[in-house]
Amino acid sequence: MTTDIHQILLERLHQQGINTEEAPALLRDLFKILESNPVIDPAAASLKLQLLGWNGLTLDYHSFQLAQAWMEFKKKEGDSK
Repeated sequence: MTTDIHQILLERLHQQGINTEEAPALLRDLFKILESNPVIDPAAASLKLQLLGWNGLTLDYHSFQLAQAWMEFKKKEGDSK
């Protein structure tokens, strides 16, 4: 299931202009933002990403939700190891 979520998330980011090489760095930055503030909304997360240099990116609600879901699965995966 995480592969499906991850693939859908990557496709959505690609539609928003993020190429395959940039996606891991973007997701790493986004996950740090989500870890520091789990209740942040997509607009505030987008602003923080822009402050980190992701100019022109406005994270839509669905991509944001997919990123949160994928992060939760990855955390649970890490907890079970």
